[in-house]
Amino acid sequence: METAIHAPSPHNVQPWRVKILSEREAALFIDTRRTLPKEDVTGSFIILTMGMFIEALIILASRKSYSLEYELVHEPDWYMPHILEVKEHSLLPFARLRLVEKAVTPEPYDERLFFKRRTSRVSLLPAPLPNEVVHDLKNLATAWGQCYEQTTDAAQIERILEKNTQALFEDMNSPDYHDEITEWFRFTDKQEDATRDGLSYRCMNTGRFNYWMAARMPRVMLTPVLSRIFARVYRSQLGIVPTIGMLSGGFWKPSDAIQTGRFLMRFWLETARHDLYIHPYGNMVTNKKAAVWMKEETGVKDIWLIFKIGYSPEPPKSLRLPLEEILVSNA
Repeated sequence: METAIHAPSPHNVQPWRVKILSEREAALFIDTRRTLPKEDVTGSFIILTMGMFIEALIILASRKSYSLEYELVHEPDWYMPHILEVKEHSLLPFARLRLVEKAVTPEPYDERLFFKRRTSRVSLLPAPLPNEVVHDLKNLATAWGQCYEQTTDAAQIERILEKNTQALFEDMNSPDYHDEITEWFRFTDKQEDATRDGLSYRCMNTGRFNYWMAARMPRVMLTPVLSRIFARVYRSQLGIVPTIGMLSGGFWKPSDAIQTGRFLMRFWLETARHDLYIHPYGNMVTNKKAAVWMKEETGVKDIWLIFKIGYSPEPPKSLRLPLEEILVSNA
């Protein structure tokens, strides 16, 4: 678990909580304080996140010659209203976990990849992905009923990045979206050290002043002159983007989101195994107008993740909650 908590989560919210029941069994919960109902309006991304955490445990258990089995407490559809209509803090029972000692084939993803894997918001190197790496990513996606596509067309990439900026500026001026996401902004080292979660300015590849302006004065992003200035600044922060990747397939149904999360954990580790980094552009999926535009632009249906992908210097790593905060005793 000390390694599994380095799995990714939207805005680094880390919604998983675990109660140890015995040497071989544990209960997994969703912390309702750490869901995103105004942005993740179907609850699919939090369900996906729980799938990623479960798959992290499965992979790590195999490295210790254990099989990790899980059983959901409720049908996947049950969780949607409970994630989206949070009235008070609670721990939602999600799954029962059990370690079974038996001969298993160790997964190819060792513990080091969980620490190497991270979101890179720094400029990528111009080198394209080698054909054999693209082949590996496509095969992994296909094996899980998903599809990996990418574009290296420079003009198309610029159009996608421009649309992403427009969607981000629009969403930041939506009160519900703005108020929810800025709760997770961490503007100082002291704040980040205190919470050990959220979106740290340190990892966002932006100055603290610009980060503060985006949170406190989002309307400047919509004024004719300042919006162009902010767009240019934001584009310069993105740096070189040689490749845009897309994952598509089943996702928006709760039952699909769990399996898709398990796949995404493996996909992200696979990129780390090849020394690659990714940076998801969430607004291109959650903003309806941007999502429709993306489908028309690329011809790819059912996209649920869009991201830049490539090689880069090692980016900063987000902090994680200590294990003792993930473990609960009174659930």
